[in-house]
Amino acid sequence: MRHQLLGGRGSPDPLAYCMAPTPDPNEAIQRFLGQWSPMSRADALHLALQSLRDRVEPDRVLACELAWEVHAKGYWSQVRNADGTTYPTEEAYFRHVLGLASWRTAYKRLAIGRMLTRFEEPERSLLRSSLAAVGLAKATVVAPAIERFEEWRTWLQCASELSTVLLQAKVSEALDALPRGREPAPPGERFRRDVLSAMPDIEAMELVERFFHLGRRVAGSPNPIAIFLAGCRECLPEWELQAAKPPRGSAAVSDSSVCPRGQTSV
Repeated sequence: MRHQLLGGRGSPDPLAYCMAPTPDPNEAIQRFLGQWSPMSRADALHLALQSLRDRVEPDRVLACELAWEVHAKGYWSQVRNADGTTYPTEEAYFRHVLGLASWRTAYKRLAIGRMLTRFEEPERSLLRSSLAAVGLAKATVVAPAIERFEEWRTWLQCASELSTVLLQAKVSEALDALPRGREPAPPGERFRRDVLSAMPDIEAMELVERFFHLGRRVAGSPNPIAIFLAGCRECLPEWELQAAKPPRGSAAVSDSSVCPRGQTSV
C-alpha cells in the first residue's frame, strides 16, 4: 500500500503538503496594529506611525553613508541598471537608486554621508543612531555644522528642541552662511542657487561652492554676482593670451561630450 504522500490513488495532491498558504497582507497589518488594540484608533495609529519611523530612519541614514562611498569611489559608473544599461550620469544614478526627484536632495543626502565618514567607530554608530532619532529632514540641516565643528551632540540636541526653521537659522548663523527660507533672498543669492542647480554632478557643485566661499574673501563681498565678476576679471586676461595662441592639432575646439576635469556635460 502506497503512502499518501507518494501520491497513491485517492490520496491528496502531494504538493498540498509542501505549499504554504499565501499570507494575507491585511492580516499582517492588523497584527501590527493589534499591538495597541486597547487604545483608541487615533492613539494606535499615532504609535504605529512612530514605530514605522523608528524602523525606517536608521536605514535612511545608513543609505546616506553608503551613497557617499559610491560617490567618492565612483562606483556609480561601474554598475548597471536592471535592464543592463549603464547610468549616463551620477545624477541619473542617485535619482534612480535613492528614489529622489531632486538632484539637490541627493546632494544633501551625500553631505550627511560625507559628514559621517569624518568620525570613526564606535562614535560613528552613536552619531548614526542619533541622526535617525531626529529624522533625516533635520539631519540635512545640521550636517554642515556637525562637519565643521564636530560637536554633534550639541547640534542634535538643538535639532530635537527647535523647529526646522529656527534650526536652519541657528546653523546659518554658526556657519556665517546666508539664511534660507521664504524671506527675500540677499542680493545675488538666486544667481548662486541657479548656478549650483545647473551643475552636472557633485564635483562640479563642490567646485562652485568652494569658488563662492573663497570669493567672499578675495572679492571683499558676499554677493555671488560680485564674486563671479571678480573671477571673470581675474581669468579673462589669461584666457585672452591662450586664445591668441595657434590651436594645437587640426581642431581648435574639442567636440568631446566631457567637460574639463572629467565633468560630464549637461
